[in-house]
Formats: sequence, C-alpha cells, structure tokens
Amino acid sequence: MSIHTAEHPHNLPADNTTNNVDSMSSLSSPSLSKPLKNTKNLPDPLPPSPESPRSDASTSSGLWRLWSMFIVLLALSLWSGWTLIAQEWTRPIGDLLMPSSQLDIASMAKQLHLVATSIVAILAGGLLGVVSILLQQLVKNPLASDTTLGVGVGAQLAMLIVTLFLPSLAIYGGIYVAFVGAIISMGLVFALSAPSRFNPLILILAGLVVNILLAAVANVLVLFFAERSNGMLSWAAGFLAQNSWHTSTTLSITSVVMLVVCLPLLKPLTLMSLDDLQAKRLGVPINSIRALVVLLVAIVTALVVSEVGLIGFIGLGAASLVNALGISSISKRLVVAFVLGALLLWLTSNVALLLEPILDMQIPAGAMTGILGAPLIIWLILRQRREQIETVTPMITGKDKPVVLWRWGIGVVALIALACLFVQDINGWVFSTDWAITQQYRLPRSLSAAATGLMLAIAGVLLQTLTRNPMASPEVLGVSSGAALGVILGFLLLPSLGLSAGAGTLLISGLSGAMAVLLLVIWLARRVSSGYLLLVGIGIAAMMDGVMHMVKISGDPRLEAMLSWLSGTTYSAQPSTVWYLITIAFILFALSLLVVKPLRILGLGTGVARNLGVAVKPVTLALLVLVAALSTASTLAVGPLSFIGLMVPHLATSLGAIKIERQLPLAALLGAGVMVIADWIGRYVIFPYELPAGTVAAIIGGAYFLWLIRKVPVSAS
Repeated sequence: MSIHTAEHPHNLPADNTTNNVDSMSSLSSPSLSKPLKNTKNLPDPLPPSPESPRSDASTSSGLWRLWSMFIVLLALSLWSGWTLIAQEWTRPIGDLLMPSSQLDIASMAKQLHLVATSIVAILAGGLLGVVSILLQQLVKNPLASDTTLGVGVGAQLAMLIVTLFLPSLAIYGGIYVAFVGAIISMGLVFALSAPSRFNPLILILAGLVVNILLAAVANVLVLFFAERSNGMLSWAAGFLAQNSWHTSTTLSITSVVMLVVCLPLLKPLTLMSLDDLQAKRLGVPINSIRALVVLLVAIVTALVVSEVGLIGFIGLGAASLVNALGISSISKRLVVAFVLGALLLWLTSNVALLLEPILDMQIPAGAMTGILGAPLIIWLILRQRREQIETVTPMITGKDKPVVLWRWGIGVVALIALACLFVQDINGWVFSTDWAITQQYRLPRSLSAAATGLMLAIAGVLLQTLTRNPMASPEVLGVSSGAALGVILGFLLLPSLGLSAGAGTLLISGLSGAMAVLLLVIWLARRVSSGYLLLVGIGIAAMMDGVMHMVKISGDPRLEAMLSWLSGTTYSAQPSTVWYLITIAFILFALSLLVVKPLRILGLGTGVARNLGVAVKPVTLALLVLVAALSTASTLAVGPLSFIGLMVPHLATSLGAIKIERQLPLAALLGAGVMVIADWIGRYVIFPYELPAGTVAAIIGGAYFLWLIRKVPVSAS
C-alpha cells in the first residue's frame, strides 16, 4: 500500500505540471491574486483579483457592483435597525441614549435589548472580520477564517468541558478557558497542514476534520449531561441579546486595544505578503510575527466566543468581501473588514430579532449565520472558477490483487453474529444466549448498522468514481446533510399541507434534499476546480448545524424527539422494519452493479465516454438518483453519519480492489463491517450508557482522515 496525491491535469496550466505544492501556494494569497507559473522566491506583483485579467471597463463594472453591494448592506442594516426600534421603542428616540439609571425598568430592558445588543453585534462582527483578515494574511489563504480553521469550535468545546467538569477554572472568566481551546484547535490544524506548506485545500480540509471531531465530542457531552448543558446550548447557538452593558464595554475596550496592537504589525505583515525569504532579507522576524498574530487571533476569538457564543462565517464573509473589492493595503483591508463584519452581524442580529415574534421562538444570531454559511461558501468557490490550480488531495493506491469476496462476506456475517452475542451486561462481558433479547434489540440494531454502512460505502464509491475526486463522499459533499435537512423540513411542513409525516413521505422529502445538493455539486463541478467542491460540504454542514441549534432550543417536543436521530444512532431499529431496510439496501446494491460498466467509462472523462457510445447525461442523472437514494435511505434509517463513505472506498483500494467491479462489492462489505463495529463500540464501550454510532463513526473516520492528510507531503515530494 502506498499513498499518492490525486492530480487533475485538466486544471493545470500547460507549463506547470511538476511542482504540486508551489503551484498551490500561489493560490494562497489572501488577496486572491491570480497564481503565477513560477512563484518560488518571487513576490506577487498583481493586484488582488480572484479572476484573470480583464479590461479596465470590466474591472470598473465589477468594482461598482461590489461597492453597490456594500451600500445595499449598509442600507439594509440601518433600515432593519430602524424597523426594530419603531416596533419596540415607544418613548422619544433621544431617550435611547439616556443613561440606563434614568429609565424605568421596562424602558431600561428595551434600551439594552436594542442598543446594547446592536453595539455587541457591531463590535463582535467587526472583530471577527479583522481576525479573518489576519489569518488570511498569516497563511496566505483566501478561505482561512476563525470558522474554517476550527478556532471558534475549539474555544466553545473548552468552555463546555470546563463548565461540566471543572467549573472552578472559569472563576476568573471564560476567556482564559476559551483561549486555551482556541490555541489547541488552531495548533492542531496548523500541525496537520504545515508539512504541505499550508496547501490551501489541505489547510481547509484539516479545519473541516477538526471541526467535525470537536463537534462530535461536544455532542457526546451534551447527550450525557443534557440537564447541566442546557444553558450552554443557548449560549453556544450565539445569542446576542443583552441585559447589561458588560459585554459591549468589554468588546469596546478589546476593539481599541486591537487597533493599538495592529498598528505596529502593519509594515511586517505587508512585507510578509512577499516571499518568506525576501521578507527575512528585509529584516522581518517572520516566526515572531506569526506567533504574535496567532496569539492575537486566539485571544480575540476566545473573547468573542466567551462573551456571545459561536458566531460562524461572519469573519469569512467580511474578509471575502474585502478580497472581492480588490483592496491590497493591509491597513485598509483591516478597517474595511471591521466595517463589513460589523454590518453583516448587525443585519443578521436585526433580522433574527424581527423574526422572533413571527415564529414565536428565540432565534440565535449564531444559528442564523450558520444557515447563511452555505450560500457564502458557494459564492466564494464560484469566484474561484477561473483559477488554474492543481488539486492536491490525498488518496490510497494499492497493488491490484485478487479479492475473494465470499470470504469477506462470511467475515461480515460472523462480525454481525459476534456483535449480537458478545455483549456487556450487569455481570460484565458475556456471550449472551438469550435469543428473545437478541432478536428484539441486538440483531435489528446490528443489521441496521450493516445496511447503512453498505449503502454509504456504495455511494462513496459511485461519487469518487463519477467526480474523479478521491475525497468525495455523501458526507463530505453535504449529500447526507441535505437528506437530513429534507427529512426535517418534511417533518415540519408536511402536516401543514395535510399530509402525514410517515416513512414514505419523509423518504421523498429526504430524497429531494439529497438530489438538490447533488445537482448543486454537479453544476458547480463544471465551473470550478474539483478540489473546491469539498468546500460545499463545509457550507452544507454549517447550515445543518444551524438548523440543529434551532431544533435544540425550539422547545417543540416533536423536534426534540429528533435529536437522537440527528446524532446518528440505531437505537430506534425495530424487528418489523429492519428487514425493509435490508431489502432496500440489497436492491440499491444490485442497481449499482448494473451501472458499473458505464461508470467505469465515465471515470475516464465525459469526452472519452461519448466517443465510446455512453449517453453521458442520462447515465449521470441515473447515478445521481442512485447516490441520492442510497444517502437518503441510510440517513432516514439512523440519521446523518460522517466519513464512512469517504473512508471505506480507500480501504477497499488498499486491499487490492483497484477495478471498480471489485471495489464496489468489497467496499459494500467493508462498509457494513465498519458500521457494525462502530455500533457495537457505541453500545458497550461505556456501558450502561451509549454513544451514537454516528459519533463513533465520526471519531474513527476523523482519525483516519487526519492520518490521510498527514500523508500528503510524502506523496507530493
């Protein structure tokens, strides 16, 4: 077995096919400059622009559109703020600025709700925008931010752990705890991507994995300490509503200190935008500046998270707008990022407050920004459509060896039997011979896990072959999250349309969500480099996370019943329904075998496929429907899962199944086995408590993913 990078020469410039990492590092300018063909030890003289050179008229037209967007954003923020004041403030407008001590209790509460909340939104958004610009300048990556690099999630998890187990550590304030968590998570992402010289895609993928792993740990803690973590759920969702001036005062002081600290950093950061060697020759202490910026980013992010909770994508959105405006001066970039971040979060906060009486529930601004993250990511990758880059992604290759499928099949059956018989009870580990309990509880759960693992593995093989991207899978591309969103929306909306939210109608709604994501991915695949498609999954996952926060804090008992399902568990598997799931899995498996031949030809490219007589569009549509059905059926059965569809096809390849006609059935068997193991571990590792199979699969797959990312520099060199 050996590790290699998947190269996509159709995305390469004609004369730049040898230097994988250098060609990628040219993309990583935070100002989104067009990559040069030989960038080693050379500064980038081009102005920041995500697209190829255009005429002055075209450039001017684009800048006018972007500045118009800024004006519209400002107008919407002011209008929404004025509308909110008109709805809630009955006294003269001038009274809003009176000292709170001179107002009655009701008016003081309204003043804090309107003024203090707006100030907190403006300052927190501005600080996150500045943090994202500093991160992009540090790693020279236009997609870096506190969200994509896992900084905020690390701070949040640290505060959750301390709140549950070590509350005395937070006696002097949560910022210290959040700072440690932010430093650890950011350090982990940097450590994973440093050997590849902060390859842009590898850096973002490392942030994706760290985000998923830390979120999985947080979900486990919330499941086990539901009562003690109830207050944390509201805080974690990013509520900006204020009942005092403490947070606004703290963020105001932080903004002033940030201004003072950034002033002496402007010149070194400007020089560091050149090649590192040239910056050193000019006397810039690169390592010291980087360490200082990392500390500054961690402190500011930790302070924002500790005060208002996790606010995702505001920093990335502000920094992306700065890049799109073509601003090159670091001082101007920081100022404009602060203004844009402030406007984005202020507008989001106003919209959330205006929707609360309409929806009759509290709406956290953090959840709103998560839901808006998917459109932002899609807009960002569309701006990369003219970039000529080489996609460096990790994959496993193995030697073509004969695969004895019947032996693997017997092994999976034996594994299912062992999972049902070798159990833990009040007497410890035993071989259970109680057939009644096994038939009623253990066997349905093991069979459900096997069926879902089989379907996700097949979907992963189909997607990786169809897109020719070894990092594609239903989970990574957001297909499983799309199916879960479809199920949730169907559960909520179908009764209002006079339809019952039964298994059949939920299957259709989940299938619609999965197909929508797949069609989006295929549409984007024709416009951007295949590596950027992986970022779609980040946006869809952020949207899913925002919806989950809304579900958790809604108080709707119907939705609270879905929390267990959203964690990815086989707990609800029933003897009467598991055989239907097994039947669906085998039918879809048989259908996937029928498309092996055209899929193998499609894997050579659409042009070759057409020349060989393959009807590309009908076959592609059939494959998309099949992947959507596989993802939806597995999601509906046990909830959204992570990494099975990504990991198992690589395992099949490493075992010698190089050709797809052997890779597909072997991956199906391996997927079933891996999910059975994950379900068994979740049931008994901390008996009598349980871990959701989805959480265990996320941890196993995440660890594998981290190992795979670490192998990129080996193959790239």
